[in-house]
Amino acid sequence: MESTSPAEALAAQLAGADVVLPCIAETVPDEAVLTAAGAAARALAEKARLTREQTRAAAHEVAGNASAVAMMAHLLSPSDPARADHLRRLAARGTELAWQAGRLTRSNGASLELADLAEVVGGTCRSLRTQGRVELRMDCGARIPVLVDRHRLARAVSALIANSRRSGARVVTVRVAEEPPGWAALTIVDDGCGLPDGWAAGDPLRPFVSGWNPPGDGLGLAEAAEYAADHGGSLHVEPRGDATGVRAVLRIPVIGGPATAGGSAADVSTADGAADRDPDWTLASILEGIARRDPLPQSLEALVATMERHLPASVCSILLLDQETGTLRHGAGARLPPPYRAAIDGLPIGPLAGSCGTAAFTREEVVSADIATDERWIDYRHFALTYGLRSCWSRPILDVDRGIVLGTFAVYHRAPWVPGPSATELVQRLTHVAAVAIGTAALHGQLVESEARFRSTFEAAGLGIALVSPSGTIQDANAALVGMAGRPLVGTSIAGLLVEQDAAATLAALTSTLARPDGDQSLTTAEVRVRRAGPDTESVWAAISGSLIRGPAGEPRHFCIELFDLTERRQVGQARLEQEVAEAADRAKSELLALVSHEVRTPLHAVIGFAQALQSLPLSPERQREGIEHILGAGRHLLQLINDLLDVTGAETGQLQLVPESVAPQEVVAEAMEIVAGLAAERSIVLRTQAVSGLPPVRADRHRLRQVLLNLLGNGIKFTPVGGAVAVVVGPNEFLVQDSGRGIPTDLLPFLFTPFHRGDDTAAAGSGLGLAVSRRLMRAMDGDLTLVDSSDRGTTFRLVLPSAPSPAAPRASGTISQEPRVTASTQ
Repeated sequence: MESTSPAEALAAQLAGADVVLPCIAETVPDEAVLTAAGAAARALAEKARLTREQTRAAAHEVAGNASAVAMMAHLLSPSDPARADHLRRLAARGTELAWQAGRLTRSNGASLELADLAEVVGGTCRSLRTQGRVELRMDCGARIPVLVDRHRLARAVSALIANSRRSGARVVTVRVAEEPPGWAALTIVDDGCGLPDGWAAGDPLRPFVSGWNPPGDGLGLAEAAEYAADHGGSLHVEPRGDATGVRAVLRIPVIGGPATAGGSAADVSTADGAADRDPDWTLASILEGIARRDPLPQSLEALVATMERHLPASVCSILLLDQETGTLRHGAGARLPPPYRAAIDGLPIGPLAGSCGTAAFTREEVVSADIATDERWIDYRHFALTYGLRSCWSRPILDVDRGIVLGTFAVYHRAPWVPGPSATELVQRLTHVAAVAIGTAALHGQLVESEARFRSTFEAAGLGIALVSPSGTIQDANAALVGMAGRPLVGTSIAGLLVEQDAAATLAALTSTLARPDGDQSLTTAEVRVRRAGPDTESVWAAISGSLIRGPAGEPRHFCIELFDLTERRQVGQARLEQEVAEAADRAKSELLALVSHEVRTPLHAVIGFAQALQSLPLSPERQREGIEHILGAGRHLLQLINDLLDVTGAETGQLQLVPESVAPQEVVAEAMEIVAGLAAERSIVLRTQAVSGLPPVRADRHRLRQVLLNLLGNGIKFTPVGGAVAVVVGPNEFLVQDSGRGIPTDLLPFLFTPFHRGDDTAAAGSGLGLAVSRRLMRAMDGDLTLVDSSDRGTTFRLVLPSAPSPAAPRASGTISQEPRVTASTQ
């Protein structure tokens, strides 16, 4: 500037100049001086810019954290009102700190000028008179010089008058005066509804707090108070004493008055000063550190240092309570004498355990104004007095959620001392933040430990484990599962891990579990096949199980799926099954040999006995013929037994001789009836045949089908009382053989088709092979033999055979390799 006037230089600086370089007209400043001044201006501007950006970022961070805490308080309000209320208080405090953090940005760029306060206020009021039905009275006659930012002053005045309008005021009086001397006072009095119930004088000045309905943004009076503080003044809002309404007084220094020569607005106002604001900034920084997960000792030391700055003559410490041992351990307090710190480390809590031990035990604040005379220090005062500690004030740090003591916050002095209101309020706030820091550190430690345990179990588990998203994508898989599949799995679908049929069933199970928000969240254990990498690799059998993990709001997060490799278990099971089968076969062979030897031994004894009698005894010709008949009967029985055994073994081994052909059902039934007619006549048994005309032929071995029919008809005749009846009913592809006997006992039905198990112990009973051979023969011909009914009214068996191929189709015929068959002759 081309001037050396101090007033003009001051005006340039107030207008926003970073560097003012006075010079005389027509005198060119030295180039080096200009360069240095320009560099200084740029450096100052850059410093201001960085300060503004960093402040803005910090304000945004604190505001975001406060918003998150407020949301958590809203979610917890129905279930945990106490915790929600505490979180709401923290959120409100964080919001206020965020507002204060943005102060530098809001006040940046202000241009100050010397002005008449009455003129500026009068002009602002005149512009507001036409807004609304409010009578605006002004008393702005006196000229009062002040240094102000006109724009911000006008906004402050507008905010104060707008607040009166919202309170329902009909008359608003604005007065400008110098009172007390050296201070310009702007007083606004209204006749509105006054302050909301329960509000203190400082509440209207808090940011984001509104007492009107509908609520406003709560920033008008906060900005006015901030303006006053930025100009070295204050704003005070209080109820009127003479009537309803509010009186607001904004004070700023008068230029040239006592206030600009060293006075303070705190002398005439209850507004907080810089000393009260400093802890707020520190607490905001500490809370940010807690959010960043700074080490707990660092956060606690910062809290201790904050209190020590507020009370310079104090020495502070934080002790942490060991919940298992009930002792206090050092947490923070670098300025506490190290020997004393070591002496109280591990202090047991109790009713007479100094200030800290007693506070932790009683859960109440303990003030020992003089350690030398306080009975609670009787066992510990020599430690404290040795190191010059004369008073101790301790406050318990409480966990809001669980209601337990986390530690203590202690303030020591070297002389007898008791805390005042300001110190009490600050320690209350510091202990709340300490509780948040300790609780957050503990929770983080538990989360880290839990994650480490889970990760260790996850990776070291012998069974395959996968975390699967609700959509079926594998988010993580342990080494066991990757080894089972033989390929990387993260990012792939659970469906791709399993064979197609098992994948569909597994996805359906996952979907079903997602649809049960309040029910069982576990998956039903099932056996699946895991696809291994490679085109020719066999799948691995595994048992799959798991459960759905939901978030705090009940939303599905992921499935924890477990797959247990069943290869070894199935191999063991298969080996055990094969062993059981072999043992069963061995037992069956032994039983069969025992039964066969019994069945063969009886007729052989008859043969040998009668042969010896014929050889050694002089018998008459008639007795000789009887003996020969017995020998022939026993031989025929042996012949039938051996043939039946050959049929059973042939059917079991697939070596049975069969000649399948097209057989007319009526013909083979007629042949069988003709053969047993003589036996039926001897017992006066009536034989009947019932057949539908035009029955299609069946495909069977004619000889074997007749053998089965003869077996069933013979049994029916043997076990039917004299005068009874045996019938064969022929239908399409089936034969029913019925008798009118007494039926088969119920306890023998499970063994009906078992070899050598007889249905009767009478003389009529045979070898026990007939029904067993008959069923095997029928099944060898692709048919079957079953018991339809058995009661005291008779028994019915059913034979089923396939239809014979049509004449146009190629005839399926063939024989199995010839098997020797024993025949007998009576010649």
